[in-house]
Amino acid sequence: MELPEKGMTDAAAKLHLGGGSGGPNCSFGKRRGAKLEELVESLSRAYNEKIGHALGRHEYNFVLSDPRLPDHPIVFASEGFLRMSGYDREEVIGRNCRFLQGPDTDRGTVVEIRDAIREERACQVRILNYTKQGAPFWNLFHMAPIFARDGRVMHFVGVQTPIACELAAESLPGEVAAEDSVEETSEEMHLRDGEDARVDEEDEAEPATVNKAVRQKAALAVQRVTGELAQCSRVRGDLVQNRSVGLSDCAAKGVVSSSLMLSLTRIQQSLVLADPSLPDTPIVHASDVFCELTGYSREEVVGRNCRFLQGPETDLEAVREIREAIEGERPCTVRILNYRKDNTPFWNHLHVAPVRSATGKVAYYVGVQLDVSDAELPMRGDSSVNAPHAKQLSAVGVVRVAVRSLQGSGLRRTLIRPPAQSS
Repeated sequence: MELPEKGMTDAAAKLHLGGGSGGPNCSFGKRRGAKLEELVESLSRAYNEKIGHALGRHEYNFVLSDPRLPDHPIVFASEGFLRMSGYDREEVIGRNCRFLQGPDTDRGTVVEIRDAIREERACQVRILNYTKQGAPFWNLFHMAPIFARDGRVMHFVGVQTPIACELAAESLPGEVAAEDSVEETSEEMHLRDGEDARVDEEDEAEPATVNKAVRQKAALAVQRVTGELAQCSRVRGDLVQNRSVGLSDCAAKGVVSSSLMLSLTRIQQSLVLADPSLPDTPIVHASDVFCELTGYSREEVVGRNCRFLQGPETDLEAVREIREAIEGERPCTVRILNYRKDNTPFWNHLHVAPVRSATGKVAYYVGVQLDVSDAELPMRGDSSVNAPHAKQLSAVGVVRVAVRSLQGSGLRRTLIRPPAQSS
C-alpha cells in the first residue's frame, strides 16, 4: 500500500519489535510486540491504497494505534508527531504510546486515558509528556476511536497539541481526577528512569487552564483524521466515526471489545475464547500461540467450534467430559489427542473454564492448551503437572478479571468537575 515519504514498511523493518515502550534506554521484550506483518496489515486490511497519501496531507501531530495487537502499538505516525517528539519513525512504529511518559507524568491522567480506551470512547486530557531528548512539554491529548460497522474498534486516533503556558485561559470541561486507588506496576506504567530530564521550573510549570480555541482545534483535528479514515475504508461504508452498534449488541454478535483484547494479547499461552451465547459456542478469539501450535490462522479459527481439532483417534470419553463440564458450567482438565491443520496429532493438556460477567452469567469459556506430546504427564496427582497447570489457571484468572471489569459498575473511576467558565 502507498504510504507517505518514509513508509511504514521500511521503518518497521528496522524496529526491534519486542513490545517497545519506555524511554530511549528502556529494554524491550517484557511483552511480545506486534510483528512487522501485523503492523502493515493493521492498515492494509482496513483501508484502501489511498490511506497513506490521505494521512500524509495533514500537518497535525497524530498517531494511529491498534488495540487488537499486542500492547496496543502505534501503526502510523505523522511527520508532525515525529518533529514534535524528536523520534524517528522506526523508533515509534510498533511501540505503545507510553514511551512519551516520564518521571513527572501524572498517573491519574494516564488512568483516565486507559479508562477511555476500555470504554471505547473519546477523551481529551492535559498531560506532561517528554521528547526523545528528555525535555518535558505539556500536551493537550485528544483521542478518539474509529469503528467498524459491527461495533469493533479498528483504531484509536491520538492528536497531540503542545500547550504553551501563555495559552492558558480556561479549564477543560469534564476534566477528571482519578480518586480510586489503582495498583499499577512500574512495568505497566513504563515510566522512564535513568534519564536526565532536568529543566527550568518555569518550563515545567503546568498550565492551569487551556484556551478554548486550542481545545476546539484539537477536536477538529481528530474529527478530520477519523473522517479521512472512514473515507478510505477498504469496504465502502464499513468504517464510521461514531459507534453504530451498542456495546451490548457487539457482545451479542461475538465482537470482543478492545479492552478485553488488550488483556488477551498479553497472555503468552495457547488460548481460545468461546462465546456460549452464540449458536454452537464459536471461538471469538484465538491467541498467537494457539495459531502457532495448531497451524491454523486466526481467520480459519474464529467463528468455529473447537471440535475441529478432533480427529480419528480422539478419545470420545475426553470429549464427553469436556461437553459435560460446559453443560454444567464448571471447569475441567483433560488430556486429549488433537490434530493440527496438517493432520499431525499432538497430546493436548487442555484446561477449560467458564468466565462469568459481573452479573454472574457465563460470558465466555476459556480453553488453554499445552502440548505434552513429548512428556509423559499423568492428568492428576503428579507434581510435574503443577507448574504448567498453574500457568493455565493464571491465564484463566487474567481473563476473568478483564471480563468482570468490563461490565462492572466500578469501571468508570472518573468524576466530572464543575463546568468551566467561558472565556
